Parts: sequence; structure tokens; C-alpha cells
Amino acid sequence: MDSSRLEAWVNIERLKKYFDICGGPTTFIQVAIPRILDDTKEVFFTRTLSILKNTSDICFRKIQEIPCLTCPEKLQGAMDVMVKLNVSLLKDISDDIDFCFKLAKYESVILLPGLTVGLKNWICVTFVADPSSLEEALDRVKSFCQKHSHQQKVHIDLV
Repeated sequence: MDSSRLEAWVNIERLKKYFDICGGPTTFIQVAIPRILDDTKEVFFTRTLSILKNTSDICFRKIQEIPCLTCPEKLQGAMDVMVKLNVSLLKDISDDIDFCFKLAKYESVILLPGLTVGLKNWICVTFVADPSSLEEALDRVKSFCQKHSHQQKVHIDLV
């Protein structure tokens, strides 16, 4: 068996073990879902979609304001987005894991490093939050990036 086939087999076995441990939703929940959805008023779905569109727009706009982050395209039909992290614009940040660790430590904002899904120097931003909390979190990300930027703005007062 060549190495790529062996690696695929090992990954399949890992997934099987994971699902043995985690399983999925319990049967009674699976049975209840259709009735829950049928009994939910349409206004709930309309309001939820409106909130998600709003937070998606906030997320995209705020990310565009941060020079070391790039969002490849505007979000549609998702609740999170993968964002490219340009670590060359940041001092004392080595990669996405270092970025996320320091961001959590200094700004209390938790983002998922892209390496966890095989994307080095990418980060996952989830925008399922109330708009004001999302704006505050992304403002903290921006502030963190400014503090760690190679090109910090220096203000000089002339007398």
C-alpha cells in the first residue's frame, strides 16, 4: 500500500473513532426537529436571516479595515468566514496559531486558527453574535493588529 493510500485509510479510521465517541444528535431530537420547524412562525426565520445578513455585512466591512487581513469574497449563506492573515505585516507574530493565542490573551477575542483545518496563516471568524458584540470584537482585532504592526503610526507633536 503506497503512503497516500495508507494515510487516507488512517484518516478514515480516525474519523470512525471520532464518530464512535461523539455520535450525533440523539434520536428523540432528530424526531422532534420536523415538528419544531413546522411549529415555528415564519417571522422567526425572516428575523434570523436578517440578523445573519447584517452581521455578515458588519464582518466583511470591518475585516476590510484591517490591513493584515484579507477576506477573499463577501459572505453568502454562511455563519463564519476564512480570512487570510498576512503575518509579514505584523511584528512578533509568527503564524495563525500565535496570532490567535495572543489575540485571546491580550484582547479576549477567540478566533480559530486556520491550521486546525489545514490552512496555515488563515483564521476563521464566526459572526453568529449580536451586532454590537461582533463590532466590538472586530474593533479589538483591529486594535491588536495596529499594536503589532511593523508600520505603527507615530504621532509627533511639534511645539
